[in-house]
Amino acid sequence: MKKLIAMILALALVLALAACGAPAKEEVDYSVITTNSATQSVTIYTQVNGKYFTEPSRHGVVFKDGSNGEKCILRGLCSEKDFYGALISIGGVPGDNLGLPSPDGAIIDGQKMNVTVSWEGSNGEIPWADIMTTGNGKPYVADFRFGGNITKAYAKNTGCILCIESCPVGICSNAAYGYGVVESTKTEQFYGNPDVLPEDGTICQVTFTLLAE
Repeated sequence: MKKLIAMILALALVLALAACGAPAKEEVDYSVITTNSATQSVTIYTQVNGKYFTEPSRHGVVFKDGSNGEKCILRGLCSEKDFYGALISIGGVPGDNLGLPSPDGAIIDGQKMNVTVSWEGSNGEIPWADIMTTGNGKPYVADFRFGGNITKAYAKNTGCILCIESCPVGICSNAAYGYGVVESTKTEQFYGNPDVLPEDGTICQVTFTLLAE
């Protein structure tokens, strides 16, 4: 009996030591923004919104808690205000050239930037243009700018981080397409590319790299 009790106690001790030595699963804070002054880049976490594989959107990345948080191809997991601050911290120069209202076709200004997307299994950084399709079948053109618009971001609270066309509210937007081409003139339709992006709900990282003028 004493031997049995000793064996049970020894087994319990081994199990306890094993449990203590097992590393705890690290939880990721997806609201964290990573800045790199050397490369002048900012990286944020996002989540794929598969709805816009089949429905058009003018919204590329929007903070999930913004009023447009469910209207985007990638839900942003950080605040657009914090994202703006991160770009400023690495020397970004905002354009702040569009007012509200802006005329249809108005083009955003600001420092140029390269935008890429990555996820587990993506085999590196994917250019933003590659994760997009268009309604007319033409390649999506990316000419992203640090539009700025922080005052309007606070006033509107849309959460817009990256807009697919020029935008007077989004922190970043695309000078290749004028303001309102989706909502007003309907001359363009934009979708997430299901042949490139991972499935709905997948966590991705989006990196914004400032380019020299």
